[in-house]
Amino acid sequence: MFDVGTYDPISPQVSAGEIGRYSQELRRQTEGAGSRVGNRAEFTLVAPVIQPDGPAVFRDRAKKAQIEAPYWEGRLGTVHDLRVCLINNDQQLLFAATYSDEFMPYVRDVIRFAGPWIDYIFTGVAEGYPGMKSTDEALQYITKYQVEAGIWYGGPDPEATPRDITKSLRVTNAFNQLLDTVQE
Repeated sequence: MFDVGTYDPISPQVSAGEIGRYSQELRRQTEGAGSRVGNRAEFTLVAPVIQPDGPAVFRDRAKKAQIEAPYWEGRLGTVHDLRVCLINNDQQLLFAATYSDEFMPYVRDVIRFAGPWIDYIFTGVAEGYPGMKSTDEALQYITKYQVEAGIWYGGPDPEATPRDITKSLRVTNAFNQLLDTVQE
């Protein structure tokens, strides 16, 4: 991580010890690009957009893709958050996700559980996109356009998976309902 004794924080109002209490050990993915903190990892892909029609295709499909995002990402069960947008004057497509898992299992799960949704977003939009039918072709495409975040924060509890969080919330809600019932 860093040496608290010699570290000089950005703000003089904050001590190195306080920074150290919140610090997270960032490491590289074991396979592929991307950073990891605990069980959580980041995935960032920046692909060229087909011109001139790709931006219009993306915009036409965005609403439907947004409506279905919770379904497809829920099938994976490992995605904490996801952003997909056109950047650099519609020249590139940014796909950025935070997920709990190792790189290869995550990619295989995306292909297996969310392939149709990813294909809907990328086909006719991203240059050279091969589709999600072939794991090898999808991995070649990902490898070509994936970038590693220079700065990334893994969240307050990088060991918790989306399933852990959902389960904890269900237990908390049930407990609160029980308390409410007892208090009535």
